[in-house]
Parts: sequence; structure tokens; C-alpha cells
Amino acid sequence: MGDAPVPEPLDRLAFLVGDLGGPEEVGSTRWAPAGAATAAVQGALHLDGRLLVQHQTQERDGAVAFRAVNVFMADPETAEVVMYSFDSIGYPPEPPARGTWQDGDLVLDRVTDRGAARTTYTPTADGYRWSKSYRPPDEDEWATLVEGRMRPTG
Repeated sequence: MGDAPVPEPLDRLAFLVGDLGGPEEVGSTRWAPAGAATAAVQGALHLDGRLLVQHQTQERDGAVAFRAVNVFMADPETAEVVMYSFDSIGYPPEPPARGTWQDGDLVLDRVTDRGAARTTYTPTADGYRWSKSYRPPDEDEWATLVEGRMRPTG
């Protein structure tokens, strides 16, 4: 990566870098029943700190239930954090989720014809909390898809 400084606002995402893991609670959705899960996350900076790439694996009942690769970058025109999330469900990540910091939380929103998704990351003293919520098209209520607490594993 060299000695180049990590561009703003990605420098605030240092809590997503490294090997992390922890418990997750999955909400009941049309994709999966409610229940407990365990997550493993590996995050690393790339391209002289201009990209943060995070690999996620979720296990339920001893088997892999979900995988994702999240690619974070800073939009040079708006200073928003942009996240492209490629996952094992298979929908393309266009448009990307766009986010800003709100009261210490990074809140990323994405809207498609299938509905709206909101991913929130909250840094903690020893990792982070995160959640993802979903709102179907033409509805006002958000449903929690997953909530987790990640801590360093190494």
C-alpha cells in the first residue's frame, strides 16, 4: 500500500479492517427464517487505501448460509461513502449504497425496483455493530434482516 495516506472519508472505516467475527441475529424474511448465525469478516485496504474490500461469511446450523464481498470507496465529488455489495443471492449491486455519518453511525441506503435497503455500521471500542434493514416497494415499514456484533478474532 505504500506510505500514501488513506483518503477521507475511508480513514474513518479503519474499524472494518482486519479479521473480525461474532454473533448475528437474522430476522424472519422471505429469504430466510429468523434465528442465530455466526459471521466471519475479513477487511483490507487496496489501491493505496482508495478501496476497502470486506469478505463476509455467515454460518447457520454449521453450514454457510450467506456470503458477500463489500467494496467501499469515497465518492470524490460528494465525499459520501459508496458501497458495492456483491452477495450469494446474486443481484447486481447497482446502484451502490450511498452513505454518510449520522451521530457516529455510518448509514448507507440503496434503492432498487425490489425495494430499499439500509446498512448501518457503528464503531465500538473493540470492533463494530452492524445491521441491515429492508423495506419493500411502496411500503413504509422497515424489517430488520440481520444485526451483528463483530470483534477482532486474531
